[in-house]
Amino acid sequence: NYVEREGLENIIFYKYQHVAHLRNLDIEHIEPDPGFHYFTVSNTLTILELHQAILSDKVFVFDRGVISAYVWSIMRKRLSQGVLNREFRSLLNDKLFSNCHVIRIKASRQMNRDHNDIFDDFTNPDVENNLFDILIRHNIDLLQNQKKNNTYHEVTNHMDKLSEAALYQTFVKILSENNNK
Repeated sequence: NYVEREGLENIIFYKYQHVAHLRNLDIEHIEPDPGFHYFTVSNTLTILELHQAILSDKVFVFDRGVISAYVWSIMRKRLSQGVLNREFRSLLNDKLFSNCHVIRIKASRQMNRDHNDIFDDFTNPDVENNLFDILIRHNIDLLQNQKKNNTYHEVTNHMDKLSEAALYQTFVKILSENNNK
């Protein structure tokens, strides 16, 4: 979808439908395996490659993404945490991870989802948030790397209009700073 707000015409909101793909391909059984980790990480790499190669005039906004892929792989023990930490750092060091602006939306309370999927039995918001905190803290130098034009922001979602406005203002700030470069 393209956002039709002034100044946001070139934004593409993208949601990788990994659960639907798992079901459609009848491969839900790979969820606990290393293969699923690479299935989700490859999506981010593809987006980064497309952005650099042919869509550099567009801004991609995608739900979750590479940090979530690593957090969930640590939670599900798909690979050892040491391997995942080194791999994540290597990805952030790669030239593909440039001009990336991460916005972490933290929930002020546990939210109820409007759908069920294969991850419901594995969800633990406290463990997940703790892993996000650790992964971000250990890699903040690359997530906020001026030389690569990377930034990191956090917005707390209180499930109200003020939270929506704060997120919108974060988008506007990132876009305006990058339009001036």
